[in-house]
Amino acid sequence: MTLLSRSVILQAFEALARELGETVATRKREILVAGGAALVLLYDVRDSTRDVDAFPVVAADSLALKDAARRVAETMGLPDDWLNDSAKGYVNGLLPGQVLFDAPTLLVRALAPRQLLAMKLCAWRDDVDIADARVLLSKVPGTRGEVWDLIEEFVVPGRELKARYALDDLWESEHGP
Repeated sequence: MTLLSRSVILQAFEALARELGETVATRKREILVAGGAALVLLYDVRDSTRDVDAFPVVAADSLALKDAARRVAETMGLPDDWLNDSAKGYVNGLLPGQVLFDAPTLLVRALAPRQLLAMKLCAWRDDVDIADARVLLSKVPGTRGEVWDLIEEFVVPGRELKARYALDDLWESEHGP
């Protein structure tokens, strides 16, 4: 299994921007990054991630981005799915956050911390999700109720109870009952 470090992800974004620049339409495309890649790039809390979960801001850009990402994978020796939308089951809406990479043909932003936190609470699968959520909780200010109010709109319908229990567990581990 290939792991993607901060420097490899940024090199892949540079290569992706070049690939997009070689297409007929050279307008700037924008993607929003979620999951472990967002945490690696935003907070440097982990050394690497398995993939880059990303979503095009304009849905019509999806095919061009997939094609360019495939070429980058071939050129850089990355897994075919290094850039994918496999986290879409944990996404409800898209709230852009901090810029991670900016080139003439590609703008990459992280999802906002409160949406990233909602995603991690909806997933709540393993120690990695819990550790990531702990970091993200420190980036979303407020009381437990205020934090819930900030993230609730991003909780995937049908996962509200799981996310609420996960937030309660996390809050109590960080702040006590």
